[in-house]
Amino acid sequence: MRERGVPIVMYHGVGPDRPGWPWNHLFTPADVFEGQMRALRDGGWKTISLAELHAHMASGAPLPPKPVVLTFDDGYADNWIYAYPILEKYGHRAVIWMSVDFVDPRGEPRPTLADAWAGRIRENELDPRGYLSWVEMRRMTESGRVEIQSHATTHTWYPSAGEIVDFHRPAGVDDYEPPLWLGWNMFPGRKHESMHEDLSSLVPFGTPIYRHAKSLAARRWFEDEGLTEKLRARAAASGDAAFFEEPGWREELLEIVREHGLSGGRLETESEYKARVRRELVESRRIIEEALGTKVEFLCWPGGGRSPETLRIAREAGYLATTTHFEDRTRRNVRGQDPSELSRIGSGSPWAWRGKAFKRTPPGFFIASLEVFAGDEKSIWKLRAHKLQYLLRNFVSGAR
Repeated sequence: MRERGVPIVMYHGVGPDRPGWPWNHLFTPADVFEGQMRALRDGGWKTISLAELHAHMASGAPLPPKPVVLTFDDGYADNWIYAYPILEKYGHRAVIWMSVDFVDPRGEPRPTLADAWAGRIRENELDPRGYLSWVEMRRMTESGRVEIQSHATTHTWYPSAGEIVDFHRPAGVDDYEPPLWLGWNMFPGRKHESMHEDLSSLVPFGTPIYRHAKSLAARRWFEDEGLTEKLRARAAASGDAAFFEEPGWREELLEIVREHGLSGGRLETESEYKARVRRELVESRRIIEEALGTKVEFLCWPGGGRSPETLRIAREAGYLATTTHFEDRTRRNVRGQDPSELSRIGSGSPWAWRGKAFKRTPPGFFIASLEVFAGDEKSIWKLRAHKLQYLLRNFVSGAR
């Protein structure tokens, strides 16, 4: 008999739409999430910890009949405000992967959905924007329902080569959308504010955008600051935003690049790169453990950015296991599988891109996807039926 796999579900945020937030597609509506949690409880699923799963994979430690691990990437404030009360309501446990650069410094916990249920605040007064604070994480870990594990430190993108692919300018010019990481890298101490304020709006116009990669996945390119200043000065001399209203702005900036050259920048050495990765992994673990008094033994790669070298560094840093980025059908988190790598699946109900009507996949779709991952081949037909029903419903509603 085929051994049953253990699904690890990947969520990000839970709660209402965030107008203007470029990653709305990562958020699951609170009522959809509650429907999924109710379906887990009613279906006899048991949420377990990563340590329990690791022990099962490594040595065959017993698990309940229908185990599942729930995880949340990035440490958004709504994990405390919306997800945690719902988890409590249905008796579930979860893992939050926290990038420590984004921790909110506030000293008092924010009101939650539980406060709204108790009549202490209106639900529409809850503000889910932002990231978790240490006091909120501490409250959750002390309950025994939530564990905080590492999502490394920076969760950003860095220039990875001396190739300029664009220039920072006002949003909308030639369909330009400023990358969030520009502001994060210039103002790292303000990352926790980036859901309230677009930090990229503080970046001087004309700033070059280099070919880039996830911060842990590649060596970093250190740009030529002299060239950057020349490009910024050219935009500023013509009124900053007004400079980009002229049709020849791009050619003017490229001419400055040609005249100056790109030889002033440099690529991070291999030893510098390894030291930086090791520092991110070791420091994020230490900071979380000291702040919460808990053990950090698992790592989720930010954006899935990893390599064979970073996997080796993670093992040396003391992590028992790290996540793969997307579902790997050949890896179902079963006994005897290499326990140092954990495969995940999506929750199936993220917001649609850029504030459009969001997807509201039914709980049956969610449960069927778990059963398929666990190895129940009959559930494939249930999953296909749910997909067809969902597509037909959205086709009909879209045709109205």
